[in-house]
Order: sequence, then C-alpha cells, then structure tokens
Amino acid sequence: MYNLLIAISIGAALFGLGMGVAGTIVAGIIPALLGVIIAYVMLARRTGKLFQAVMERATKEFQANRFEAGMRMMESCFRFANWQFLIGPQIHGQMGMLYYLQRKWGPARKHLSQSWKRDWRAQSMLAALDHREGKKPAALERLEKLTGWGGKDPVFWGLYAYVALEAKQRDKALELIGQGLKKCPDSPGLKDMANAVRNKKKLKMKAFAPTWYQYFPEQMPRSQMQRYAQNQPGMRYPQPRR
Repeated sequence: MYNLLIAISIGAALFGLGMGVAGTIVAGIIPALLGVIIAYVMLARRTGKLFQAVMERATKEFQANRFEAGMRMMESCFRFANWQFLIGPQIHGQMGMLYYLQRKWGPARKHLSQSWKRDWRAQSMLAALDHREGKKPAALERLEKLTGWGGKDPVFWGLYAYVALEAKQRDKALELIGQGLKKCPDSPGLKDMANAVRNKKKLKMKAFAPTWYQYFPEQMPRSQMQRYAQNQPGMRYPQPRR
C-alpha cells in the first residue's frame, strides 16, 4: 500500500517534469507510467526480501523447537502489511495453519479467518475447523467456494468428499469424488475413496498422506507419528486413533 502510494508519487513527479519540459500531456504520461511500474516493482521486491528474511528466522526458531518464539517473529512481520498488498493475509494464513497443527483452535480460527480467500490451503483448514465444531453446512459452503483454487489437488477433493460423507450426504460425496477424478484421474486416494464409499466400507485416507494429517493429525498411525514429528520441529501431535 505504501509502496503503491510512493510509486504513484514518483509517477506524478515524472508527469510534471515531462509536461514542463515538452509541454504536452503525452510527454508526461509515458515517463509517469514507466516510473510508477519500475518504482513499484523495486519497492515490492525490497519489502519482499525484508519479509522473507524475518520468515526465515522464524523458521529457524521452529526448527529449534521454540514454537512461541517463532510465532512472535512471524507476528512481527505484520509491520510489512502496510507496505505491500497480501502480506497480511499471507501471515494470517501461515499462523493459522501452525496453530491448527498445535490444536489451538481459537487462535487458529482467528488467523485463518483473516487469510486470503484464494489461499485454498488456509481456507480449507478453516473448513476442517468448521467440521470439527459440528458446523458441517458451513464447512461444505466454504469448500464449495474453493473448487476453483484447490481443484487441481486430490487432497482438496478428498477433504470435500469426506466432510460431505460425515454430513450424511453420501450421494454428494460420490459426486465430489467424481469431480475430483476428472481433475486428478491418476489419484490413488480418490480411487480408493470412491470404491470405499460405493461399497459402504470404512474410509482409509493413508493414500492422501502426509498432507491429510495436516487436517486430521489425530488420524495419523502411531508408526508414522514420530517420523512426521521429526520433520515438523516444534509441533506436538495428539495420540492417534487405535
């Protein structure tokens, strides 16, 4: 935002300079447009580098099992939100997903609710949280809005169909699995899910692992929990279902 305002100011100055030298509007417009574009790109890159540097330090905190310190460092990045578009929603999305993995549902919802509406991973995790809280219609409605953004990922369709099935909408679940297979025809997870739903068998979501366990960490088999936790420093995971 500040970056855009600064770029526009530079463009306005160049417009005035061009008008003053050549005395025509065209002579002012061309350098003004170039000035706005070049200035905005350079300022955005500068902000992006500063933002990434802090995020890298936050990642090191997580890797050192200092979760709260990492979250505080991520939160400090909100100072960049006034400078560049979408940085704020991006931070909210990442913080919300990390809190979700910690099973801190209140902070997770707070941040996920402020994530970018096109960030289907953060928004689908918010839908999973709705599902956990028994708000199945809200979860389905939220997922419906994400089909254009998450439609290329089989896990998205698996989650969508799973929520529909848990909401006692078996026909809708089959329809969603069919849509997913059209977009992801080689997905073993969707194929297994389709067979299980058609034959009314217990769902086995291992084919969607490890991404699936980001939504439902409590479903992770005990044999995989320790290995996955080692790859996610600073995270605590609930006991899996027996």
